[in-house]
Amino acid sequence: MDFKYRDKKIVSGEKTILCGIINTTPDSFSDGGKYYDIENAVRRAKELVAEGATMLDVGGESTRPGSTYVEIEEEIKRVVPAIKAIKDSVDVPISVDTWKSEVAKAAIEAGADIINDITGFLGDLNMGKVIGESNVGAIVMFNPVIARPSHPSSKVFPKFGGDGVFSEAELKSYEDMNIVEVMEKYFKKSLELAEKYGISKERIMLDPGIGFGLTKKENLELINKVDIIREMGYFTFLGVSRKRFIMNILDENGFETNFETEEGSINRDQSSAILTSIAAFKGVEVVRVHTIKPHLMAACISDSVRMADEMEDINFGAYKNK
Repeated sequence: MDFKYRDKKIVSGEKTILCGIINTTPDSFSDGGKYYDIENAVRRAKELVAEGATMLDVGGESTRPGSTYVEIEEEIKRVVPAIKAIKDSVDVPISVDTWKSEVAKAAIEAGADIINDITGFLGDLNMGKVIGESNVGAIVMFNPVIARPSHPSSKVFPKFGGDGVFSEAELKSYEDMNIVEVMEKYFKKSLELAEKYGISKERIMLDPGIGFGLTKKENLELINKVDIIREMGYFTFLGVSRKRFIMNILDENGFETNFETEEGSINRDQSSAILTSIAAFKGVEVVRVHTIKPHLMAACISDSVRMADEMEDINFGAYKNK
């Protein structure tokens, strides 16, 4: 199974890809403001790639709980110069995190390789057409905020479009449905649009939408059942880095969770890396992360376990610590 974008491809079953995050926003929950200007964004891109990222995800609008809508012109102004400058600086695929078709079109023209749509084509119904008319790849995310707008976990998020996509009867049925079933129904609608606009299967990754409008249990269940996406025949893109439910688990177990302290900051990234380890072992192709080193270490070990049957064997004397 391959994932294709522009004239290139990524082969499934190889080492887990770490996709480094670059937020060109003043208000992202984790690093808002740090890479808001082009010079800092390029510097961060170089750092991430040097540390082991083999893909980058550029975003111009925060989607955290309580964030505000960014006008299309402003979002384009944030991401397009960053894309161009980063493309000139590093040689890795660049995805752009946007659910607005006008921003996606501008990003594609600027050189973006992949569009990361957190609404899975359902927030802006013109998105499928824009991607279909190009040769870029697409990350299609399940967005519970759209599927269950009245859920308490959804109400804290900004609106991501999607009006009229689901009937009142569908929305009502999703309220008491198991989250995995809701995800499958959501993807069915997204993939119907992909087919309508001629976006082939090998140009699509699916993202289970961890952290968006979900309870703690639902987040954990979707991670546990992430294999479903592979069974559907698609690449998996997973974003779990620094999600709030991770910190809640740490807090319940007595760990420092104030990330403004050194210990809390380390705990946040180490615990995120544990989920990367689980994802890598399950064969998730791409994991979206804020930092590289802890995730790379986790992925290296889990990839080795997962691919043990294909590994060339060596005896104890060759690998023991010296």
